[in-house]
Amino acid sequence: MNRLLTRLTWLLALAVAFFGMSAIASAEPVAFNFDQAIINLGGGSGPQGAKLIDPDADPADAPATLRAEVDTSTDALTASATDFVFPQKSLSVSGTTAVVSISATGAISGTFDVDTGATDVNIPVQVSVTAAGTTCTTNFPLDLKSTGTLSENGNDHAAAPFDPDSGEGAVYSTFTVPATTPSGVICGIVDGQIGGAGDIWMSGTGSIDEGIVTVYPGGDGTSIGTSDGGWVHSTQYSDICQPLATLLCPAMNGSHETADGSAGATDGFLRDTAQGLLATVIGGTSTGIWTSPEFTYNGAEGEPAENLSFALAKKSAISDLLSQTTADWQVDLVRSSDSDVIPLISNGAATDTASWTTVPGSALAADALTIGDKYRIVITTNVTTSALALVPSGTFDYDEVALTARRPTPTGPTGPTGPTEPTGPTGPTSPTGPTSPTGPTGPTGPTGPGKPGNPGTKPPNNVTAMYNGKFLFLRLKCPARFKPKCLGRAVAVTRKSPKKKLARPMTSYVNAKQKAGKWKVVKLRVKPKYKARINKYAKRPKVKTLVVRQVVRAKRFKHGKRKMIFHKYRVRTASK
Repeated sequence: MNRLLTRLTWLLALAVAFFGMSAIASAEPVAFNFDQAIINLGGGSGPQGAKLIDPDADPADAPATLRAEVDTSTDALTASATDFVFPQKSLSVSGTTAVVSISATGAISGTFDVDTGATDVNIPVQVSVTAAGTTCTTNFPLDLKSTGTLSENGNDHAAAPFDPDSGEGAVYSTFTVPATTPSGVICGIVDGQIGGAGDIWMSGTGSIDEGIVTVYPGGDGTSIGTSDGGWVHSTQYSDICQPLATLLCPAMNGSHETADGSAGATDGFLRDTAQGLLATVIGGTSTGIWTSPEFTYNGAEGEPAENLSFALAKKSAISDLLSQTTADWQVDLVRSSDSDVIPLISNGAATDTASWTTVPGSALAADALTIGDKYRIVITTNVTTSALALVPSGTFDYDEVALTARRPTPTGPTGPTGPTEPTGPTGPTSPTGPTSPTGPTGPTGPTGPGKPGNPGTKPPNNVTAMYNGKFLFLRLKCPARFKPKCLGRAVAVTRKSPKKKLARPMTSYVNAKQKAGKWKVVKLRVKPKYKARINKYAKRPKVKTLVVRQVVRAKRFKHGKRKMIFHKYRVRTASK
């Protein structure tokens, strides 16, 4: 057996040396979501600046999506025709309402650099325009690149690589629309409007697709940023330490520290402190226990997880302590109904680690937990005295405790049934009715925001965000320590985490330029897929907390280094 393993190892090494690492590299899933698209048609004589995807429509247009795979060693991108989904859209063509449908007709190829966000994707598309009972169809390639600019009616829309942190970017393509089929009067009119040269610009997000993710316990229970998140500390001492346990064995004291957590200077964490003694009982064990708040497991956003994992951040200052004791720690998941225990991190010798280190848990089966059951996470730290001597103190620190349920993002093809709904946007033909904008006279109603039960969009304080179904309005503050001013951006995210891949943007970004110590009211457009989530926040403001991440650049930091800070808000429903 050993000889066989040796030969296999040698063959693998030979393969890597001969073919390179790309020979064994695996593809990564990538997801693009375009929530805005503008197009010019007809070589300048047709529609200019037509909004194929309009995030400001009521309701907002569904986004276009592309699911693909990227070989990270070569940046090569591949996808099938069904991986590209574009919502139907109603436009006015020569005074007639026309429904435009766009789909891919074959394999999609190109490149995507996950490190820079540079993109070049070729999609063979078929465009169908249905008007007056006739469907006119044409085919041409779209070469979508993260460079180029669409200009329409005095406005410029520039493409840009997809930011590796936020995922935000845009693509652009020129094209030529051939004559449609079948021939005839209706399709001739369509050709006159859309035929010839044109270009398209689409903006949104593009990044490695981590799928649908739910983290437990969640919120401060995981980040432990501004509070202990509901964690409770307890202690146990072995019989040999009795009857005066904390005098005969090191005392284990639990605390929530408010600074220097894994996310930075303003981040909190949990601490177990082993308090040293002048003399101790040899072989006595002191145990500190942190127990998380109880949570109900609901898989990945209510769906069965296809991947279940655990990790936490840990550091310790115990080099002196280990000279007179031994220490170990473990993490378990305990089901509330029957106290059944699932080991997450097994007993391991504790070591002195000056900086935060992420420690992954043992492999878990995707179905290891039962949806609907309640659980708690338990972190146990044991200190055992090994000598009758002066025992110094030591600290064991824990942060970012995350049990993560994940499943792939649903493929877009299931959504196409929904795009039939955009036929509803035939309502947009009511643009004749933009008389409705007279409705905005209603905003005079905001004079009534002072009336109980009918709040306006003006945030009443620094910890409350107002939500009107489309936008969040909140007070964003630049901390005084960033004198003289803050430069950067802010966005509402799914959770507080320094790892941006785990904290997904739920809104548009907003410029965070302001003087230190001052605040300003900002407006964040909520992405359609997160509107239901924000509604839940508003329904349970005492339970659900909105997290806003602000990335700040300030003169006091050398070389323009950025700092990440987090703000938390209670969400209230505003009048629309």
